[in-house]
Parts: sequence; C-alpha cells; structure tokens
Amino acid sequence: MSIREQITVDIATVEINDEYRVELAQLRKVQDYSPEQARALADELIERANAADEMIADHMHEQLQRMTASTPRTITGEVVL
Repeated sequence: MSIREQITVDIATVEINDEYRVELAQLRKVQDYSPEQARALADELIERANAADEMIADHMHEQLQRMTASTPRTITGEVVL
C-alpha cells in the first residue's frame, strides 16, 4: 500500500503593499524558473502593477474630492481665501 499526496508550494508571491508598490517575495533569494513559470510570474507582476496604478488613481481622485469639499466657498461658489 502506498499513499500519494501532491503538495503545492508557493515559490514566489506578488502583492501590493500599503504604499501602492508591487512586492515580489520569493522562497529563495536566487530562484530559477521554467519559461512557463517565468511567463506566469511576469503576467502576475503586470496584473498587480496595473491594479496598483488603478489604486493610485482612485486614491488621488478621492484626495481631490476631499480637498475640493473642504475648501470654504461663498454662496455663489467662489473660493474664500
């Protein structure tokens, strides 16, 4: 009798940190990948980079809305200095 089990180990992960930067964490400092793995990792990096760009744009839009909303204005809409 034999027992077989397939275990999946993440050798690299890609995430976006709190500063909207893309982080690549690898199991080892120097890692070699098959061409298929390298393409998958590159696709993951590109996907996360695009997501980070969208998050930055959303954040900037939200900041602009807050700044505009907090600016004192007259009844006619002119900015009060």
